[in-house]
Amino acid sequence: MNRDHRILFILVTLVVVALFATVWVINAPFGSPLELQGWERWNLSEDRRNEMEQLIRLMRENGTSIEEIGRTIYAKFEEWGIQPPPSGDLELFYTIKTVISTVNITLVIILLFTYIDIYRRTKSSFTVGLIIFSMILLLYTITSNPILQWPFGFRAFGLGPFAMLPDLFACVALSILVYLSVKY
Repeated sequence: MNRDHRILFILVTLVVVALFATVWVINAPFGSPLELQGWERWNLSEDRRNEMEQLIRLMRENGTSIEEIGRTIYAKFEEWGIQPPPSGDLELFYTIKTVISTVNITLVIILLFTYIDIYRRTKSSFTVGLIIFSMILLLYTITSNPILQWPFGFRAFGLGPFAMLPDLFACVALSILVYLSVKY
């Protein structure tokens, strides 16, 4: 396979992985759509969640301001001894983090196979170092992926856009590294 076809194949693979990760994170693994994941993240029982939803619905019907609804919700959380995520902490950031992190795993696997192929052809000790580096980077990308973290009960919150920015920077760096490794 020539280099241009390889790069095209890698791009198509990355798009498929990104689409799969998007569908995965929005639907299946976490048991609820994005708008309900916040309730689960706060560890609210179904009874408390129903009470909170009824309270919000009643306040909206009575024309209560958004600010007053927010104060009431936080007072209820305080009454229950629950520390809610700070305002502005959108589930969208964690969804994007999951997708980017999954793409990073794919990029590192492609990089690892590229280095293994280079080693088979050249038997260079430098390439062994790149293979080891890629395996360690693969462990990092797997453990930083929320798809692995969330089933074990770990949920990050309060980071806002900083939840996804490190993965975005890693994705750019990995993309450049894969491109250079495949092209040259």
